[in-house]
Amino acid sequence: MKINPKSTVKITDPLEMVGFIRTNGTACQFVSMLTVTEPKLKVSCPFKGVTKVSRRNGLLNVNYNTAVRRRISKALGVPLADVEYTNGAVWFAHEIMMLGDEKKNLPLVFHATKNDGKKYLQYFPLRSKQTRYVLPNGEEVSEEQLKPYFYAKSEREEYKPNTCVFKIESIKELRASGVVIQTDETEDAEANLAPA
Repeated sequence: MKINPKSTVKITDPLEMVGFIRTNGTACQFVSMLTVTEPKLKVSCPFKGVTKVSRRNGLLNVNYNTAVRRRISKALGVPLADVEYTNGAVWFAHEIMMLGDEKKNLPLVFHATKNDGKKYLQYFPLRSKQTRYVLPNGEEVSEEQLKPYFYAKSEREEYKPNTCVFKIESIKELRASGVVIQTDETEDAEANLAPA
């Protein structure tokens, strides 16, 4: 079934989001997402049950190795062909799509050692358009209030692009290829994102 541009598709099961991502393919593309995630906070944090609601813009299907090599090439002023880089170990593995005889990575990933069936989306963020931290009762908590309870971020070499991996269930809306995929929780997430 061909979907008309700018169609909105309502889904009720995360597997439908997985199906759309698979169908969307391996081309590098700009996407927008509405996510609801649980921030990693120290046990001493008094704001129990806080979630992070964000509207994000970024890219799918970026070749990480090529992106690193391009940055190194630019920094050193050498041709891209002269730069070698081997990806480090990560906890996830990509789903593979065959295009003719060629294997291509999908942005869908799964745990490389656990066989738990969970799917995640690898995403290269460009910016968060809007973010709010919200308690279960809808009350907002500022990032400043949460700051003492965040874990220190590990340093990332400047030549490595920022990447995120989201549980599929955390994605409440995905806009890609002229299609808007919305879950049953999209409206609640939008309401929590709106200023009080």
